[in-house]
Amino acid sequence: MDDRREGQRRIGERRTEALRAPAGPTPASFSAINPCRNCGTNVQLRYCPECGQPDGEVDPTLREYAHELAAEFLGWDGKLGVTFRTLLRTPGRLTVEHLRGRRAPYLPPLRLYLTCSVLFFAMSAIVPHRTVLNRKGERVEQGLVQVGKSTPAQLRELDSLAVSAPMPQRVWFEHFARASRSPQVLTQAVDAAIPRAMFVLVPLFAALVMVGFRRRGFHYPQHLTFALHVHAALFLALTVAVISRVIPSSAVGTAWAGLVLLSAAAYAVSAARVVYGTWLASTIARFFCILIAYGVAFVAALWLTLALTVFSF
Repeated sequence: MDDRREGQRRIGERRTEALRAPAGPTPASFSAINPCRNCGTNVQLRYCPECGQPDGEVDPTLREYAHELAAEFLGWDGKLGVTFRTLLRTPGRLTVEHLRGRRAPYLPPLRLYLTCSVLFFAMSAIVPHRTVLNRKGERVEQGLVQVGKSTPAQLRELDSLAVSAPMPQRVWFEHFARASRSPQVLTQAVDAAIPRAMFVLVPLFAALVMVGFRRRGFHYPQHLTFALHVHAALFLALTVAVISRVIPSSAVGTAWAGLVLLSAAAYAVSAARVVYGTWLASTIARFFCILIAYGVAFVAALWLTLALTVFSF
């Protein structure tokens, strides 16, 4: 009994000494061979095991700054190339790897989506749109939203409706009359707002996939990971489809864009088979229903984007 009390007393003394010890790095840290410049802990590899600060020179070179810039904005730390190869070569494998916990070699799903979307919209802004004839015989730029030039008679009619129409419609016609006087500005504003609309549609697509594959035992965040990967591949496909704008033949350009979009649909079906383990016929049937609902939501999002853009004038 006395030995037990003596042991408890010594344990209490050690705890008291530990609490009275000063905070901060231990003396051994200051005598380390390669001390961390932040906390003084000995650094044996590239990063400090205590605070995580990388071991580097105090005066970085221009090359190190360029590497840090690319790693911060593009994730170019060796992961981008591996992620793209895995995403494109084996549909669905990137999602499976993420769900299994093997995430270190690849970019996070959200960063991958943002990288691919920025790549597409940057390419879309650089490559000019093809000029086509609308129903009125006017030459307009081909795109998701085409706003033609209004005639003076149409503008006078809009001005009249902005004064005489009922109050809810009057506000709309007032803004629409101002927007119709700058069709090119309106088209550019709608094109600039489409990326935000697409970003909102990704969670909706994940919800539709969760309904379509509800018996697979996955939760919504897992379906969201799949949706981000599929949309990342879709943006890469759309980036390739932009090449159709510079093809001289309109028929060949349309065929090229259609082939790319058809390949993107086949990619989505193949990825779903890998992730959810369904038969081909079942996957096609499920995705057909999902794409119909998603197409309706996409058209509604375009109209809502157009309406909100008009109200900004």
